[in-house]
Amino acid sequence: MSTVVEYHLPRRVVVGRGAAAGLPGLCQDAGWRRVFLVSDDGVAAAGLVAAVADPLAAAGILVATSTGVPAEPPLAAVDALAARLVAAGADAVIGLGGGSVMDATKVAAVVAAHGGTAADRVGIGRVGRRGLPTVLVPTTAGTGSEATRVAILTDLGTGEKVGVVDPALLPDVALVDPARTDRLPPAVTAAAGMDALVHAIEAHGARVATPFSRGLALEAARAIGGALERVCRDPADAAARDSLAEGAHLAGMAFSNSSCCAVHALALPLGGRFHLPHGVITGTFVGAVVRYNGPVAAAGYRRMAEAIGWGPLEPAEVAARLDALAGAIGLTAVLRSVAVPAAAIPALAAAAAANRRLMDPNPRPMPADAAAAIYHEVLAVGS
Repeated sequence: MSTVVEYHLPRRVVVGRGAAAGLPGLCQDAGWRRVFLVSDDGVAAAGLVAAVADPLAAAGILVATSTGVPAEPPLAAVDALAARLVAAGADAVIGLGGGSVMDATKVAAVVAAHGGTAADRVGIGRVGRRGLPTVLVPTTAGTGSEATRVAILTDLGTGEKVGVVDPALLPDVALVDPARTDRLPPAVTAAAGMDALVHAIEAHGARVATPFSRGLALEAARAIGGALERVCRDPADAAARDSLAEGAHLAGMAFSNSSCCAVHALALPLGGRFHLPHGVITGTFVGAVVRYNGPVAAAGYRRMAEAIGWGPLEPAEVAARLDALAGAIGLTAVLRSVAVPAAAIPALAAAAAANRRLMDPNPRPMPADAAAAIYHEVLAVGS
């Protein structure tokens, strides 16, 4: 290899059904005595917060619990969470939830430890120092946030989603217990699982991909490809849920050590302005982006199609399969239920094309006019 690369992973990874039962012992072994548990109201309503909090409390190490993290967390909400961590005297924080909870936890742990604000850390490489020790426990199989150096937050002043990207965000422990996903509603399972598949596809094809990240992406695709539709058809299929959870985690590792690309660049402004679920957008846009990238990325898409279990298909066939999958698991219907006016597309396309963090690694350059064409195609909006 002629260039120097760095690989960034959580300090410790624990994967397996039932693994969350070991949380109290894990915290005690690390010397943490004032653990703060972060989650959201939906996870609490599903009974998952109590299932984690009660054993921590019984061990005498739970100092406080907050279930107030909103979806697409605003910068100010992260600052408020950091203030609660400081007020509680927390010496470690557990983030139990989906991407919003885990992203908020990662940044709040830094702000609590070092001061300033979440806005100070927006961008690439602006964190620098690790924050409070963190344990991230996903309750969805999709974002892979427990394995990444990325947090996506919302700037309410602009209405845009913004990224905090730094290896210092990686958790001390990523604990992936597929049982935490057993109660997910089917719509959330579908969107999160498809997003994980997109992570693998983009991480594999990115211009900055390495043999390490491509290997992770292919393994993620193998795990997700055979499981996603099975779980959507039968939410009680524990084996498929286990495979999907592991695949989503591997996909998170893959893109954290490579990059997401044009699909995510297109998704961020659309999700920020029209509040569509992120996985719905990425899952419905990936087919169009594969068609666009196909002329320069055919070999990579063939490898991904084989890993998913579809055989060595050409890009147009891969795109058609992805479009069909998004329709079969209900994502296309959700996307089309939200009216996006044609007048909004030029601004969306300009914002997507300007996202150099995500567009520069894309296999094929995508100027604003090409982005606009994809928005029109996928959203079925006339010119």
